[in-house]
Amino acid sequence: MAKVLIIDDNSAVRLILSGMLEELGHQVVGEAADAAAALKAYQALKPDLVTLDLSLSASGEADGTTVLDALIKADAKARVIVISGNAQAKLRERLTAAGAKGFVGKPIQEEDLKSAIAGAVA
Repeated sequence: MAKVLIIDDNSAVRLILSGMLEELGHQVVGEAADAAAALKAYQALKPDLVTLDLSLSASGEADGTTVLDALIKADAKARVIVISGNAQAKLRERLTAAGAKGFVGKPIQEEDLKSAIAGAVA
């Protein structure tokens, strides 16, 4: 079981993701809707795993790539799974090089999430 922080600007996606994670036996310890809240929550909660929406469009000040960079800078051992509707191989490669431990495409499928988590916490 991993303690998970969900970072997504869409409350409906956070709810769905939370349900999937709990069904898979993980504990959601926190949620954040924007970059500032995400970094504060990560520092305060010290989760085992982070799911990070790449777009974070509603927050305006930073996208998921910026948040990923900040999380890795704050903790080089951070385990971050990026969630995005953009599944291009080049993007996945760039995110992996930046420190992401996994990738899940949208719409989120529970099996894809389970597989990404297994790879991230291995």
